[in-house]
This record gives sequence, structure tokens and C-alpha cells, in this order.
Amino acid sequence: MPTTLALQFNPLSQVFAPIGSDSTQSYEVVNDTDEPIAVEVSMVSTEINLTGEENFTPAEDDFLIYPPQMILAPDEVQTVRVTWLGDPAPAQELTYRLIAEQLPINLLDPEAEVPNRTRGEIKLNFRYITTVFIRPPGVVSDVSLVSVEPAVVDSGETKLLVTFANHGNGNARLNDWQLELVGQGQTVQLTPDLAREIRGRVVLAGQQRQFELAWPEGLPVGNVTATFQVIP
Repeated sequence: MPTTLALQFNPLSQVFAPIGSDSTQSYEVVNDTDEPIAVEVSMVSTEINLTGEENFTPAEDDFLIYPPQMILAPDEVQTVRVTWLGDPAPAQELTYRLIAEQLPINLLDPEAEVPNRTRGEIKLNFRYITTVFIRPPGVVSDVSLVSVEPAVVDSGETKLLVTFANHGNGNARLNDWQLELVGQGQTVQLTPDLAREIRGRVVLAGQQRQFELAWPEGLPVGNVTATFQVIP
């Protein structure tokens, strides 16, 4: 079955300065179809809980988005400019999500019901959720290990729960690190390649994140001690 491609939105991550020329950044919206599409761009603040679930709150007052809505002709490219309007000197790095969403409007025939499509065709309304960092000068991350403990999950398996804290004022991405686990006289070294649930994840400034890992091979199930090291 043919698939109708639609919205393209780039880049997927941007760093803004809280003041100056870098407090404005540009994005590119592309209509890859042979039909006109309607697109809406909005901003939300994000809170990430201990297990990584996100909660969004509208944050339009913190940014100027121009244009916030647009209609793109087939193959048209539109530039969207976004400007930070919030605190010019935040105490820590801030994280937002910029959402670009194709609206379910039939622009060729506004009276038609959008779901009525040719049989065998898939119509997708694309939604991009991108990351925006507001990064004041001089921010640093400071990640430490809070706890490592076994936990029995609903399936009956024993997993390893690893919790980190970021005491810094800059977000930390867990790319280069080493975690040494010791249990019943056996030692296992975990690295990003061996613990993909952790690799590349972000711990926001001043927050904690917990990760659930498959029990490491070679480590006896039970109480564990651990040493964590960030590799410069």
C-alpha cells in the first residue's frame, strides 16, 4: 500500500542562549507531498519524572514563534524563527519541547471529511517533538550515583534499578561512563555499550533519573555495591 509522506521538520535539537543573537534560532519545515498541508508549531515546557516519563505544559509566553501556523504548497519550504522571551539569566539550563504538527485539514476540499481516503492509501498526520535547551554561560553538570538495587518486576524477573542525580546546573547526557558492580565477590563492569537503557539518556539539572536494566550477566542476583565514574 502506498504511504503518503508529509511534514519534514529540522533540526530536531537546538541550543538557545538566554540573551543575544543566539536567543533566536531558525527551523525548516518542508512539505514533501503533492498536496498542500497545514502545520502548527507550538512550545511546551517539559518535566521528566524519575522513570523518564514526560509531562508537558504550554509555554507560548516564553517564546515568540513566527509563523506559528502555516499552509505549505506541495514541495514548499518554510522557515520558522523562534525567539526566547523568558528569563535572560536563568540559574540553570532549561529544557523545552518544540512541537510541529500537521493539522488534519483537507485543503483541497475543506468540506470533505479527512478520513475519507482512497482505499489502500495510508494518510499520516506527522508530529515532530524536538528538544530546545536554554543554556546560560558557564553551566556544568555533576552526575553521581544515588543507588543500585535489585527489584522484582511484574513478569517475575529480577531487574537492576540504577538511580543517578545531577547536582549541577547544566543538563547531563550519559554518554561516557563506567559502572562497576560487585555482588557476592563477583565484579562486572557496565559501559554504555552494555547498558543501552542508560546510554545517551539525559539527566536534567537538579533532577534524578532511574533506569531499569536486565540483570547483568555474570553478576549473582542479590544485593549489589557499585562505583560510578564519568569518563572525561
